[in-house]
Amino acid sequence: MQGDRRQIQTAVLGGADSEEPLMLPLEAIELDAFRRHHEHDTFWCGLLLGGCGL
Repeated sequence: MQGDRRQIQTAVLGGADSEEPLMLPLEAIELDAFRRHHEHDTFWCGLLLGGCGL
């Protein structure tokens, strides 16, 4: 079974109903800094962005 290779670029912070969007890094080199900056945050597929809420 091949893994899901879709790249998610947008998300929201804190919960599915959040109005606080952010851009997720697409390059691996940017990921460590992004994770440190958002260490205590949760990311969601925002309903207001047309997402699934997960």
